[in-house]
Amino acid sequence: MKKMLYAAFIVAALADMTNASAQAAAAKRGGVCIGPFRGGDSVLQCEHIGKVTIKQIYEKGFRVVHMQDDKNTATYVMLVIEEQ
Repeated sequence: MKKMLYAAFIVAALADMTNASAQAAAAKRGGVCIGPFRGGDSVLQCEHIGKVTIKQIYEKGFRVVHMQDDKNTATYVMLVIEEQ
């Protein structure tokens, strides 16, 4: 009986540790980038990663999940980024 209780405790502890690892892995950072858009070499100011180009956003482990430009001029852009 003690062995069964011990085994049940071990299984429960492992399940709890696995759940904690999954929650930690799922916790991703996200933020907003803003700035003038003049093509792929445009430098935008982003939360978490500072001034970067779109290429650098991906190199730093983030991805663009939404883009919105200024409807009047189409030269100013806002990106929503998320950690990959």
